[in-house]
Amino acid sequence: MVYVFGECELDDQLYQLRRRGKVVELEPKVFDFLAYLICQRDRVVSRNELMEQLWPGQIVSEAALTHCVAKARKAVQDDGSQQQVIKTQHGRGYRFVAEVSMPTDEPPLAVVVRSSDRSVSLS
Repeated sequence: MVYVFGECELDDQLYQLRRRGKVVELEPKVFDFLAYLICQRDRVVSRNELMEQLWPGQIVSEAALTHCVAKARKAVQDDGSQQQVIKTQHGRGYRFVAEVSMPTDEPPLAVVVRSSDRSVSLS
């Protein structure tokens, strides 16, 4: 699936973030962080949940998550002041707040309905 927001596209099949059509190099955990937040964009995701999702069964410091947040913001040209893409909910977690669309590359299907003597095309 491709998620489009602002000047960016996140392609979870190719594991790519593109900004203005150019691939932005991301560390795997930073990509995972962005993808998870986008998929959970209808709610605030706690730091604990992110730690469990990004580093399951591993013991890591919260600095690792802070690093992911900073790198993700830089990649999508957001920052801690603007927070137009990734919003910090102090004491709660993070939320992906940019508007997301999911364009389809498939052309619309034409459906032909045959009724009695006539054909009707629905597009």
